[in-house]
Amino acid sequence: MILEKHGIKLLYSKEIKSGWFKDFAKWVEERNYRKVKSELKHIKTDAKHIVISAEQFARVLLTEERVDELRRILARFGYKLNIIIFLRDQPDYINSTYVQEVRRFYHSLDIPAFIKKCRKKRELKFNYEKMFSHLIENKNINVTFLPYCSSLGDPFLRLITALNENLPEDIEWIPANPNNANDQPGIKGVWLALEACKRMKTMGVNLKLLQDESMYIRKYSIPREWSKNRFYGLKPKKVNKIREYYRSSNDRFAQLAWRKETWADVYKNLRQEKYNIMDESSLIEEEMQEMKNLVTQVVSDIRERNPDAFPKA
Repeated sequence: MILEKHGIKLLYSKEIKSGWFKDFAKWVEERNYRKVKSELKHIKTDAKHIVISAEQFARVLLTEERVDELRRILARFGYKLNIIIFLRDQPDYINSTYVQEVRRFYHSLDIPAFIKKCRKKRELKFNYEKMFSHLIENKNINVTFLPYCSSLGDPFLRLITALNENLPEDIEWIPANPNNANDQPGIKGVWLALEACKRMKTMGVNLKLLQDESMYIRKYSIPREWSKNRFYGLKPKKVNKIREYYRSSNDRFAQLAWRKETWADVYKNLRQEKYNIMDESSLIEEEMQEMKNLVTQVVSDIRERNPDAFPKA
């Protein structure tokens, strides 16, 4: 591997070689340290850095006790914990979270209702000051926060740079397989997921019993390249309202994490996304009928793999 040649080893699941190690994050969250130690014990490398990546670590990092437990275990194996966290501006993060939840049929809320839910029931998920200030104040670990936006460059290369490894600039990185990417399914994919979810609710389907939820919309969005027409459900006025809501806590966090006066100083090059959702009236009759047929097909696909989630006839 290219990384290992330069002293960086990516630790990943042996079953799913995607670079994400969700199981490791789950073990730490559930304090299954027997599994953690077993994984660490079998690492055979002289690499300077062992990288373990999974967005599920966010839940682990919320708990100071869990972070300290992980730090102590790593120390026993000769490792020092170094945490690198990518942070989105809240409007983009809310939009991304909405898309990921919708395509997995977690709910069929529209964006305004989802934003209200985030404010009332998920304050911690989007308030970075409350989430991560304890990490900055913990003198026993190193933590780096990287702003996440396309204008700042490739996140992978920025991660490698954050490890303070000066890799040669002429490395020919192998492009990721788009079929394995955790990409959004575009405006048509979001519409399809919402309509399929609504239909299943009217049928009395127990959505909590669905397995492999993310595969069903991807089955149709990937070959049709729907991700090229990306979903963004927030109008400029709503974006500004969300930013204002988090402004005070964001500014305090920016001062802690980056020694910047305001959050806006850090995200000043952030591109304003254009409001973009599927407008049914913009489709010709044949296109609209195809979308309606796909709703039926998606529900059929889900029923075939999850019969127990559907009510018995």
